[in-house]
This record gives sequence, structure tokens and C-alpha cells, in this order.
Amino acid sequence: MGQVKIEAAEVTRVLQELVAIPSVNPAFEGGCGETGVAEYVKRYLTGQGIPFLEQPVQPGRSNIIGMLPGGLSGSALLLEAHMDTVQATEMTIDPYAAAVIDGRLYGRGACDTKGSLAAMLVAMAALKRSGLPLPVGVHLAAVVDEEYRYTGVSRLAAAIRAGELSYCGAVVGEPTGLHRVTAHKGCVRFYIDVLGKPGHSSEPDTGINAIEQMAEVIRYLKEKIAPAYALQEHPLTGAPTHCISEITGGAAPNTIPGSCRITIDRRTVPGEEPLEVWLGFKEKLRELERQIPELQLTVQEPFIIDYALDISGSHPLVRQLGAAVAVYAEGRLEQGAAYGTDASKLARVNVPSVVFGPGNISQAHTENEWVSVQEVVSAASALAGLVLHYRRDGI
Repeated sequence: MGQVKIEAAEVTRVLQELVAIPSVNPAFEGGCGETGVAEYVKRYLTGQGIPFLEQPVQPGRSNIIGMLPGGLSGSALLLEAHMDTVQATEMTIDPYAAAVIDGRLYGRGACDTKGSLAAMLVAMAALKRSGLPLPVGVHLAAVVDEEYRYTGVSRLAAAIRAGELSYCGAVVGEPTGLHRVTAHKGCVRFYIDVLGKPGHSSEPDTGINAIEQMAEVIRYLKEKIAPAYALQEHPLTGAPTHCISEITGGAAPNTIPGSCRITIDRRTVPGEEPLEVWLGFKEKLRELERQIPELQLTVQEPFIIDYALDISGSHPLVRQLGAAVAVYAEGRLEQGAAYGTDASKLARVNVPSVVFGPGNISQAHTENEWVSVQEVVSAASALAGLVLHYRRDGI
């Protein structure tokens, strides 16, 4: 079986049209949601004769799942990419002009991750137009809310868990530079609160300064908890980390602060369970409370939990994607990532998943975000090749 022709002009046009549609996540400044992109995806699929289903997630926000049949009964290969972007308020270029300059297409979402979405759409269209029999069915899921709460992929995963959809593997679009990310970190985010005793700042010894108490907590996290992370290093993702990403406290310039809060962003590695990590923090900080009698702290329950990803490099999906990519781009490897993706949620419902797409993560969310048009073309070509030559049990 041969190759499917991917036209660079079509890739460029589709990517420009996607970037020109604002789709900032509603959780961020200027957030308008993904409706415009979802409508575009539906129109594009309809124009190519590809059926789709609309999967409601939240009011006015739906996943769009395009579907092509294939030879593997009862299960399909999933291509998944998110439609939402982060805010565009601090960009130094027109975020929606989608200008192409020296082979780079600029705009919010070009890299993260409308480049992947464009590649998947064009790959699906090319496969449909080819008329070739596909060895496996292929679905394209354009999902909402990756940048904030993962509700889009969570809804998709729930449908998989319920048996409404079935997938033998998934390629999740993110800017990996056409490398295959087979492992990435997860995270657990939570607050630590310290309660002090307020009083007049002219008599600091009459109260308990919550900010000073929190300084002891921060010191303990750095000196007693963080050094143990090196013992848990993963060969692809590195060691776990934590970041104190926010701090608030105090009521007025002349008042002893009676409370202080920090936000912990703890990045987990494959093999760690987020809730177990959180419970470990609680237990270790009880030791600090025993050391400082007047310290009153509370480790609040997590407000974000996400899971790490780990798929073997010997898995047929990983190897076959590598073979497909090698036709269009040299030197692409298996890698790990420090960030999280939708792939880990799919893996939790037993869908083997790998992260792959055009662009570099260093360009994501930046003031002049861009993606190489040629990388998007190569990604589309590789994805079409993967589907066309897919074998569940290997190359």
C-alpha cells in the first residue's frame, strides 16, 4: 500500500483558518471558549464527507469526533487534539492574523496546539479522498478545556470507560518537534494554610506572625522534602519537583498577619499516584508541627489532580509511529516531558497513548507564538502513513 499525498497549501490554509478563530479558554482573561473552532471542525469534516458526533461537555462547549471506518473490527485508532488556547493579552504580534513569515506561521495556538489539529484534519481528509481501504478505523477528537481542567478529555475517557467508544491506541497532539513523547509528568496542586494570631504591628511579640510561620514551612519543604526527589528520578522525565507558585497573607500594613496561604504545584513522575503524594506532604508536615508547637497549619485537599504517562517504547503504536515519522523527518526520538497532556487520561482507561505533534514546547504560550509550516505538513504526512500502514500487533 502506498502513501497518501498531503498538500502543503491545504495544511497552510487550514492552520491559518484555525489560528484566525479565537478560542481562549474561558478560565483565562479574554476567554471566549472553543465554539468557533468546534464549528470550523464540523464544517471541515462535513465538506470532506466525514461523519462526526458532537459530545457535550459543558454548556456551549462540546468535543467534536470525526470518524472514518476501517478494517479492524470494533476498535479504532484515535487522533486527539485540544481546541482551546491560553490568553492572548500579552502577545506582541496580532494573535489572530496567522501570518506566514519565512516558513513560520504566527499566532496564538499555532504551536499549542492548532498545528497538531490542522495536521490531523488534513490527514483525515487525505485518507478519505484517497479511497484506499484503511486497515484500522480512525477517529479525530477535537476536545475542549485542555488548558485548565481537562474536562474535554475526561468526558471522552468516560465514554470509553462506558464502552460507548473503543480505541486500540491514541496519538495526542502537542508540540513535540515530531519526537514521540512516551512518558510525561503528572501533577497535584493544593494549598497549605497557616493560622497565626493577629495583633498590632507595633507590638509584634503579642501575636503570632503567620507569614513568618509560613517561612518555616517553606524552608522545611526546601531542606527536608525536596532533596528526596532525586531518589525517584525517571529515565525520561527526570525527578519529581515542587514549586511554590503563589503566596498570600496579611490584612494591613500595621497588622500582625493572622493567616498565610501558599499554593503547591507538585509534579509527579510515572509510578507516583497524586493522592499518595499529597498524603505524604500531610504526614511530613505533621513532623514540622511537632517541632514548632505554636505552628497551626492545614494541608488542604487537592484542587487539581493529573496523572503521569508511561508507555513502553516497544509498544507497536510507538514503533509504528516512529517508522511513519522517519519517512518525513530524520533523527526523531522517544522523549519524556515535564508537562502534562490529555494522553495520561486516555491511558487511565486502557488506551495506549503517545504524544506527538509539530512545534516546540518552548514556543507554547509565548508572546510571538509560531510553528514551522513544514513540520505541520510532515506531521500530517506521518499521521496519514501511520493509519494507512497500521497493524495492531506491530510493523
